[in-house]
Amino acid sequence: MSAGALVLVLILAAGQSGTYTPESAPPDLKPAVERADRGFDRLRTAMFAELSKALGEGGALNAVGVCHDAANRIAEEVRRTEGFALGRTSHRLRNSDNVPPSWAAAHVERAATMPMSDVQPLVVDLGDRVGVLRPMPTMGLCVTCHGPEEQIAPDVRETIAALYPADRATGFREGDLRGWMWAEVPKTAPVDER
Repeated sequence: MSAGALVLVLILAAGQSGTYTPESAPPDLKPAVERADRGFDRLRTAMFAELSKALGEGGALNAVGVCHDAANRIAEEVRRTEGFALGRTSHRLRNSDNVPPSWAAAHVERAATMPMSDVQPLVVDLGDRVGVLRPMPTMGLCVTCHGPEEQIAPDVRETIAALYPADRATGFREGDLRGWMWAEVPKTAPVDER
């Protein structure tokens, strides 16, 4: 176990009761974790499809517009379909609407300096809900708009500055921790109304 992973295990052990990794979560929390993961898959798939299409049709400049206009809409569609709150966050935000939920904020901040290989997902018992936090690595596609500032095309930098004046989400390299997907899933599954 690396030093960063050991530190995280110690933090979890000393942290709030009801804090787990997905593997160590009690059996009664696992169905909610599985529901969260299905929601994350839908969110990730829809975002990747939109971004890939935007990049193909108009390059990185078009992708910035899609992220600005479509990311929260896609998350809202997944929220409605899945029946629970979910979203994306980071230790370095581009969109100030994406601050981490209070139960996740300390974990997001602690992991900010860790190598991606040491970052662990988090499950938190929130009483009637289960909080799930999964790390997102920086993929090759991401660095076009989130990479080192000097490597981002000037027109893309200008558009990012205009849309996100408080942007802090550059300087990432492929494989870095880019951010997190989070969900708050009710412990009781919805009744199938067929």
